[in-house]
Amino acid sequence: MFINVEGCLSGAVSQPLGIFPTDFAIHPAFECLQKASASSAFHNSKERFDPPKCHPNTRLAVLERIMAWILRQEDWHAYIMWLYGGAGTGKSAIAQSIAEWADAEMRLVSSFFFSRSDPSRNDGDKLMATIAHQICRNVPGARYFIEAAINEDPLIFECSLQSQLTSLIIEPLRQHQIHTGYFSDPANPRLVIIDGLDECRDPDVQCNILDVISNVLGQNQLPLLFLIASRPEQHISSTINSRKFTQSHARLALNDTFHPDEDIRRFLQDSFDEIKETHSLKAYLAPTWPSLDAMETLVKSHLVISSTPPSS
Repeated sequence: MFINVEGCLSGAVSQPLGIFPTDFAIHPAFECLQKASASSAFHNSKERFDPPKCHPNTRLAVLERIMAWILRQEDWHAYIMWLYGGAGTGKSAIAQSIAEWADAEMRLVSSFFFSRSDPSRNDGDKLMATIAHQICRNVPGARYFIEAAINEDPLIFECSLQSQLTSLIIEPLRQHQIHTGYFSDPANPRLVIIDGLDECRDPDVQCNILDVISNVLGQNQLPLLFLIASRPEQHISSTINSRKFTQSHARLALNDTFHPDEDIRRFLQDSFDEIKETHSLKAYLAPTWPSLDAMETLVKSHLVISSTPPSS
């Protein structure tokens, strides 16, 4: 990836340390950040309109477990949570529901939803810039330090993921913490969501993303939280199982532990009830449709209880 920064920083004006911008005018460094970001990866991007999310009153146990971790009520030692499951288990739906909840509760720092079919978000090139861009919105006081980092090194977007994470995210948040005590308030946003890591096209980059996040967070002791969702591909599992991840992460498997049959049954029943109430041919449907046997057959097939596409 190459970001054209020619002219981006012309006329850039530095500010004394500790003086923060109070408006969101488009400054040259911020323009560079926008060009390096993938807005289609946001949880609320128009390009992801009507994204998959959990059907009402389903996946409650999974959602409550993740929320408890975010609120530091469980797994308080872990700054990374790995949400994993096979294709069609609803990982993206859960990640989307958590992103919407965290955004509404003002706990979301950033989100990035990978997609193998979208060139702007099927590799790691725009990951860190996109996270930094959302930090500017959700943690406004850090914006000055992010812009300062870009002013100091306009080619930061061509550097390694570790350099980008350190310069565009960790160091600005650390400086913001020094000046304001931001992380002293447990209610302030600190959650970053990365969904579909396995949809990043290069397995080596997938592992590098995990390594970089674990290494940099471990070295800097910033209380950021990363929720990372993916399939349990061998290379991802091996990286997560390595010694350096032992104390830094919690894991949540989407398996029968959370009794998916009940959620599927609820989803199907609600869907069939809607058909019986709204379909143009509803008068021809028997009151007992569908039969109990047919319902149980569908439940046991483990249909996904969201609009998640098969690649999820």
